[in-house]
Amino acid sequence: MSRLCLMETVPVLVVLSLAACQPAPRPAAATEGSAAASAAAPLSDADLAAIRANDSTFAAAATAGNVDGVVGTYAADASLLPPNAPQVKGADAIRGFWGGFMAANDLKMEITTDEADGRGDLAYVVGRYRFTATPKAKGAAMQDEGKFVEVYKRQSDGSWKYAVDIYNSDLPVK
Repeated sequence: MSRLCLMETVPVLVVLSLAACQPAPRPAAATEGSAAASAAAPLSDADLAAIRANDSTFAAAATAGNVDGVVGTYAADASLLPPNAPQVKGADAIRGFWGGFMAANDLKMEITTDEADGRGDLAYVVGRYRFTATPKAKGAAMQDEGKFVEVYKRQSDGSWKYAVDIYNSDLPVK
């Protein structure tokens, strides 16, 4: 190699060597705090159908007086936030809440989904409910209707269950 060619090549090799020693920049999708990092895949039609089916299972189980069926719609660590009552946390506490209500009443439960969406392993549902609770002992039937918000979480088996369930009445307090 001639001296002139070597003088031109050495600086290029030095620049290339230094560039190779630098860490590669993280892609935008993996950069913490970036919009791309927090964006997960939208829910599929099958996911939305499974979520709606869970609501249907809840309503059918409640109407049938099936406490196990109702509790089965909740994740093991779920939170139930009923009106005028403290938070109910975990499957055993949720079983106690709904089990006590269903032991005292025959229910007719209807649930309507107004909106369902989510990303990745989390989803939400906004909807309306209507139920009639007829006491098993003497007493007048109670009717209620209102709205709810449910936060769903995909379980390790791929199913969707309530992670948070909150509801409240549209009817005036009597």
